[in-house]
Amino acid sequence: MPRALSEEEIEAFRADLCRVAERLFAERGFDGVTMRALAGELGCSPMTPYRYFENKEAILAAVRTEAFVRQGVRTEKAALEHRDPADRLRAFAATYVAFAREEPHAYRIMFSLSASTDLGDTLRDPETRGDVLRGWTPLVSVMQELIDSGRAFGDPIDLAHLAWVMLHGLVTLELSDKFLLGRDLDQLIGPAVETFLRGIGAPPNSSDPGDHHVPTRAPDE
Repeated sequence: MPRALSEEEIEAFRADLCRVAERLFAERGFDGVTMRALAGELGCSPMTPYRYFENKEAILAAVRTEAFVRQGVRTEKAALEHRDPADRLRAFAATYVAFAREEPHAYRIMFSLSASTDLGDTLRDPETRGDVLRGWTPLVSVMQELIDSGRAFGDPIDLAHLAWVMLHGLVTLELSDKFLLGRDLDQLIGPAVETFLRGIGAPPNSSDPGDHHVPTRAPDE
């Protein structure tokens, strides 16, 4: 009869399993990874991973949540090192980019991997929602501070989304090697943040944001 594992041994194996799973999910996609393949990478029997996780979906959820935690800790710390909200946004952006570059597998799993267990499931789970949103909260706080100080106009949630779209777009182009038109991420991240800050500092044309209309066709169509 095998001896009972200590809590430290259990946590160590779970960490090893998640580390291997992160790489395989990012390289092969969700459908390209099996529990048997994970066991093979770890040198254990095919049934061993089931002692720690119910199925592959549970492993993906754990890997994704842990990636958000790591990113959130870093961006949160970077933002809190500055008092001025504009400087906090600059630090947030730099750290966001650095995380994606240093942990590309984790970043792809956070936002780009399709699976039956998706990001929406992780956000709806009360046990993981706070972990996923850890990096989002300081971004919203920065926008609220800019609005409160009269340096930005609009809704903080809207502005935080737009900032995230900007950063995610730049990072995604970098990770997919799609910067092909004479600029790269290092050249664009600074101007992107400064242009964003100038843009949100312009007062709206109407007191009612709902009055703004974005045309869907060219004027001469």
